[in-house]
Amino acid sequence: MASNKPSDGNGSDGVVTPAPAVPKGPAKKAIPTPTRRQAEQARRDRITPKLDKKQSRAQEREAKYRSRDEAMAKANALPHNVMMRDYVDGRWSITEFVLPGIVVIFALSIVASIFWPAMMYYYAYIVWGLFAVLVLDVLTMWLGLRQQLKLHFPNVPVKGKFSYAFSRMMQMRRGRIPAARVKRGTKFAWPNPADLR
Repeated sequence: MASNKPSDGNGSDGVVTPAPAVPKGPAKKAIPTPTRRQAEQARRDRITPKLDKKQSRAQEREAKYRSRDEAMAKANALPHNVMMRDYVDGRWSITEFVLPGIVVIFALSIVASIFWPAMMYYYAYIVWGLFAVLVLDVLTMWLGLRQQLKLHFPNVPVKGKFSYAFSRMMQMRRGRIPAARVKRGTKFAWPNPADLR
């Protein structure tokens, strides 16, 4: 026999479904609270993260290059090194073209050995001639530069300055670091007039 009791809209005939229980107090954490030591270690790891061996070597290499560049910058800024660069850069010099010239002559000698074997006889004379010009140019530069060093920087030892000037001479002018600040053929004057302005 069907009941005439009205439905309450819960999908059941007069049966009330209880609401889910709401937990009292804060919910339990999924992970335990870190200790003070663990929190400090995590903070240090965020500031200075741990590196693997590859990253550590790369960082050490970068620091070494940075310290080397800083040392070179300090050395290049010394007044006597600035004067040496100005003296070398202001000269007309064939020395910077000797190495490229030898490379060109070597390439030409390979071609000549195939098509004109008799030209190989003159190859050695050309190379020795270039070396003779190189030695003469370097000696002329060094005698003049040494005199200027003794005149303007009498307390600075001359030892080791030849290699600095010679390496500067051997570089192509556009590739010199620091870049040349005087034009070729400029009459040497120290202090540089540009520094006195």
